[in-house]
Amino acid sequence: MKNDKARWRNPAIVGSLVLACSPLCAADGTINRFNSSSEVGQWRFDFGSVTHATAFDAAMDANGNAASGSMKVILGFNTALGTENKAAYTRDAFFPGVNGSQFSSLQMDIRVDPASAPDAFGNNGFFSLAIRNTDNYNYSQQFGDNLHSADGWRHITASPLTPPDDAIRAITWQLYGGPSQNINGQLTLWIDNVEFTPVPEPSAVALAGLGALAFLIWRKRKGSAAS
Repeated sequence: MKNDKARWRNPAIVGSLVLACSPLCAADGTINRFNSSSEVGQWRFDFGSVTHATAFDAAMDANGNAASGSMKVILGFNTALGTENKAAYTRDAFFPGVNGSQFSSLQMDIRVDPASAPDAFGNNGFFSLAIRNTDNYNYSQQFGDNLHSADGWRHITASPLTPPDDAIRAITWQLYGGPSQNINGQLTLWIDNVEFTPVPEPSAVALAGLGALAFLIWRKRKGSAAS
């Protein structure tokens, strides 16, 4: 019992426990690396009227990692669908909603198959990336631009998040194909490395310094006692 009390007086042990137990360290931010087929099933078709299918593609990875892969999406666009000539997939990433202020950006990699149907402007549709806020899934677009198969793997970064809602529930990507884009035919794309970038937590840095200081004080006292 005496030894147990002595341990709790040891600043190095107390400092390390504070660091280990602190909830202030920022979350990792990773949503999907697509290292296995199970991750593809975490995404659901949300809205739009094009035909759609998904699969895990172990042969396609944005970083060229043979141990990983990506989510392959095959979409069948049809000009007769008008404003519904689009597709959107959603990942219900957080329950309950997570505070968006802890993230500085939202990133992902995307690639379009060169054999895909083009739009009326020689691109491959208008792509948008959004966060869905609160249990109402309020749509807040973070990024929007035309896709082009000639770009190969394209890294997308949405920064800063606007607004950084305190209750992010999900992430949605959408590919719009009409009516102005007028895509008619099959389009294949791959999605990889979906992640939020955490904001460095000053409090965690301060705690690290406190732990190091406690260790130095303990070492100094131990050395004085030994002499």
